[in-house]
Amino acid sequence: MIRRLYLTTLLALQLALLVHVAPPLGHALHVDAALGAFPYGWPAVAQFASAVLAVIGGALALVFPGVALVRHRQRGELRFLGLPRWAVALALTGATIFALGFTIKTMVPLLPLDAQMAAVLTARPALNAGLALMAAGALCAELLRRSVGAKRAATTIRRTFPQRIEVTHPPELSTRAA
Repeated sequence: MIRRLYLTTLLALQLALLVHVAPPLGHALHVDAALGAFPYGWPAVAQFASAVLAVIGGALALVFPGVALVRHRQRGELRFLGLPRWAVALALTGATIFALGFTIKTMVPLLPLDAQMAAVLTARPALNAGLALMAAGALCAELLRRSVGAKRAATTIRRTFPQRIEVTHPPELSTRAA
């Protein structure tokens, strides 16, 4: 049950990062890169290389929950057994807070006018806190994961002996027909 909740948290985190973090990050990279400020020379190359590395680093950070999901899919339940329980609890707490903030945000149009501003001002920090806790919990859980060996099945020792042993040398000890 906890494993499924954790995997659902990873999926929710991946979607939240793509919806809530990727657009502002992309905008910030676009604005802060200021490509073309240097027309030529090593400053232009350094500026372009930095922008490319920022995009690659941001993309890797944003896809981390998806990579963790794929690893859990490949390795199965043994991968989950190695996760620190406190980190899983942190990720699940973050998912709960994020879901609460999302619920409040979606309920805003249904609320009376005097309660809408309070709901908006409550939902935004809850979404941010939930997202941060989910990310921190998942990151800590995946980075601090311990290796758990495969479960060993009881082995049965079967001693089988051949029915007949043929002796050919020395001739005096050779096997005789029965």
